[in-house]
Amino acid sequence: MEERSNSCRSSQRKRVASHLLVACLTIAAFLALLQPAQAAAQTSGYTYVVQQGDTLASIAAELGIPQEILAATNQLTNINALRIGQVLLLPPGAGRRSVIARPGDTIQAIAEREGLSDLRLAILNSTTPTARLFPGQPIRLMRDSPPLATPFGSVRIVGVPSTIVQGQAGWLEAEVNRPLSLEASWNGAPLGIRPLAIYRKDDIGGETTIWGGHVPIAASQEPGVYSLSLSYLAANGVTVSRSFPVFVQGHTFPVQDIRLPPDKSALIEQEISQEELDYLSPIWSRTVTPIQWRNPFLLPLQSDFPTTSPYGVSRNYNSGQYLSFHTGQDFAAPGGSPVLAPADGVITLAEPLTVRGISVILDHGAGLFTGYWHLQEALVVPGDKVQAGEPIGLVGTTGRSTGEHLHWELRIYGVAVDPMPFLTRPLLAVAATVEPEVGQEPEEGQ
Repeated sequence: MEERSNSCRSSQRKRVASHLLVACLTIAAFLALLQPAQAAAQTSGYTYVVQQGDTLASIAAELGIPQEILAATNQLTNINALRIGQVLLLPPGAGRRSVIARPGDTIQAIAEREGLSDLRLAILNSTTPTARLFPGQPIRLMRDSPPLATPFGSVRIVGVPSTIVQGQAGWLEAEVNRPLSLEASWNGAPLGIRPLAIYRKDDIGGETTIWGGHVPIAASQEPGVYSLSLSYLAANGVTVSRSFPVFVQGHTFPVQDIRLPPDKSALIEQEISQEELDYLSPIWSRTVTPIQWRNPFLLPLQSDFPTTSPYGVSRNYNSGQYLSFHTGQDFAAPGGSPVLAPADGVITLAEPLTVRGISVILDHGAGLFTGYWHLQEALVVPGDKVQAGEPIGLVGTTGRSTGEHLHWELRIYGVAVDPMPFLTRPLLAVAATVEPEVGQEPEEGQ
């Protein structure tokens, strides 16, 4: 009887042990199912190093990963609590955005291994191409060229800027193989992209329309990743769209102290500046004028006078009473010097303003305007059509100015950008087989 009892107890212990083993294995399998992305990311070796200006939303947009997946992969309970330098694990299939430096590595060595530009890689990581890196240091990657073209309905993307520096204007270009109206937006705001030329492909009528438009970045726009989108309405009534991440790279602008004379000190009042800006904003926000130019801009003066204040300078008026950033390029030209149109356009404003003095604004089409402030005299009136090189005014020192000079400003969709790159930048590198569409009237709101 006692032996039978011991046998029963032994059998019961084995059954309990077996049940416990099955339960443990079930729990382990269940926990593994709860965190598949975490385990896969740890073994994939794909990471992303958080940079200044990054948010979880911007990182997710750049990598094409749903934000909730990125948060779950890294077990983030507060998506707003990212730290600069924090290494995020990426789920399987995500593009690799960073690497770990090896012993003896430099930016040049990593760039050569990854097929990237060493200068751009150095800028992105706030170092120099030849700087030695410590082993284990995370180095952020950014591909040197835009994503490879992929099928996008009737549109073939031929140029999307991967990086644009603060204060500069990027260029978006696309090819379309049938008649349609292409629309573009930058960070939710519309861009004035439009047809620029028609390329005859063969003798039987096949042709491609080239669309293009600027992507302006203000000097004050925060660095980070933003979304550039293209879309059009298909023949079946469905909107076809595609988005691309674009990295806005930071730039350090100098600071300039300016002392206004007593008779002009009232012009530093913020209310006066804002009233004038509100008056001008509707003028340089229009995009309906057809494109007037194709070649690089000319210097708006007869001689190459020295620059006294470049674009983007942070200005400190009268010891901190008023702070602003310089929206144009100042040239130390003597009073009475002719101011010339840098490209063809239509005069949209020629009148005295409070802060900018006697001013002229020239509409070059497609949302691109140039402005000329502090003139002694305007030689044109609104509605005049001018050609590149024609005089439009005389250099002076009217308005909020401390001496004779020309302030030259360039705005795209109302955003002030550095005008100097436009001295070497054509609208489009047009081949002999391309028929330009300069005279074509664009649709309202393009």
